[in-house]
Amino acid sequence: MTFKFHGGASAAFLSALLLSHTAGAHVVADPAEGAAGSYFRTALRVGHGCGTSPTTALKVLLPEGLTIVRPQAKPGWQIEIENTKLAQPVDAGHGRKTDTVTSTITWRGGNLPNEQFDEFGLSLKLPEQAGKQLWLKVIQTCASGELRWEQIPAAGQNAHALERPAALIRIADGNTGGKAAASIGMMRIEQPFARATPAKMGGAFMTLVNTGAGSDKLLKAASPVAESVELHTHIKEGDVMRMRAVPHIEIAGQGRTALEPGSYHVMLIGLKQPLKEGASFPLTLTFEQAGSVTLNVPVVKPGGSAEADGHAGHGGHKH
Repeated sequence: MTFKFHGGASAAFLSALLLSHTAGAHVVADPAEGAAGSYFRTALRVGHGCGTSPTTALKVLLPEGLTIVRPQAKPGWQIEIENTKLAQPVDAGHGRKTDTVTSTITWRGGNLPNEQFDEFGLSLKLPEQAGKQLWLKVIQTCASGELRWEQIPAAGQNAHALERPAALIRIADGNTGGKAAASIGMMRIEQPFARATPAKMGGAFMTLVNTGAGSDKLLKAASPVAESVELHTHIKEGDVMRMRAVPHIEIAGQGRTALEPGSYHVMLIGLKQPLKEGASFPLTLTFEQAGSVTLNVPVVKPGGSAEADGHAGHGGHKH
């Protein structure tokens, strides 16, 4: 955008305009909503420095209730993690308990100019309570000065009225049909499931929903339950249906792509243990445009589906 002014008031007007724009550029979580109990990937977006001073560190103070939090590595920045000892152990997923949780994460040592924005990624397991709000307090340190984004609105107060609001993550109902099990950018993942199997190979199925105008591609998938994970489809050769690996799966803008038995699916190769009905496992999907997100995949009975087994839209761990 180009501004042209006439007269001596131009500099003062431009300064006021830029100052008002900067004041509104809060540190926010994007995306800001995830399904209850799901593994959720978000990023803290920093829109400006302190005045004109570049950002050199970002510290996030994590609220109670988050038992699994992982920061995303960022070239040029070092990561510092502080943990807190709990009085009582809490569920850490996969049947494990822990009495230590992450309390703060700090990225430091980089240099983010005031004129640029950037994102600091987090992967976390959301609490099971739908409707809950998580406020992440953020301390932004600059080469000169500091901004503390730590105000939390009182009951009935609008967060937009706060000068330095904390970053908000809302927890949606993960058990309601039509809700996303996970989301990243313009991509939603609905109704994930896998079928129980004693074999060394299994499949994961779901519906990918692209809410953006442009197309996107699922590039790869990964899970700790298998030696390798590939994207597959079924093709007909004569009278025989055969599985074939594909380099990607496309999701059209404003479109839906179903990963289902007999079509596109995620192939789990070299399962480290059988997939048992009632269990669940994490699966990380990487999209060309939207980025990476980790969701929880429930295991249903052989021949079952997410909807038939009551897992529509469910993305949280249920042990």
